[in-house]
Amino acid sequence: MLKLILATAAAMPIAAGATVAATGIAWVDVREGGPNGTRIVVPVPLLAAEVATAFVPVPDLSREMGEAREHLGTARKLLDALRESPDGELVRVEEKDETVVIAKEGDTLRVHVTGRDEDVTVNVPLESVSEVIRPDGRIDPAAAVRGLRHARFQTLVEVRDGDDHVKISLW
Repeated sequence: MLKLILATAAAMPIAAGATVAATGIAWVDVREGGPNGTRIVVPVPLLAAEVATAFVPVPDLSREMGEAREHLGTARKLLDALRESPDGELVRVEEKDETVVIAKEGDTLRVHVTGRDEDVTVNVPLESVSEVIRPDGRIDPAAAVRGLRHARFQTLVEVRDGDDHVKISLW
């Protein structure tokens, strides 16, 4: 009987760890002041974030959406076409001290902004966007978190500003 109790006690943390690993973890890594500055790393299990979003009310944006709701179908078609299109640079804007490049790479829309002292990269998983765009004009926070499962093993946001660095990755 004691072996059964010990086996059960050992299996519970292993099962919990496996569940968290299977659903994913967002790593928020903040470095301030260069290599000798402050560093904070916060792992956030996506399962915990998904449970938390179940308690967030789904806002009704029907008044704020106005004419935009009429175009949500077009936005979905555009998203589908973008998903099926070949990889490549879609937009490039170059100014004196700043460059903005929007490109499709695989199933990800990549926005990269470089400036004099800053470098910002945002990777948007196209499948995640399709889960968030709803025809009724509502934004479902739980769907946004669920959509992050399509972005496993990649960096969502990376910002370098001087000696400061922020990186949000999904595992």
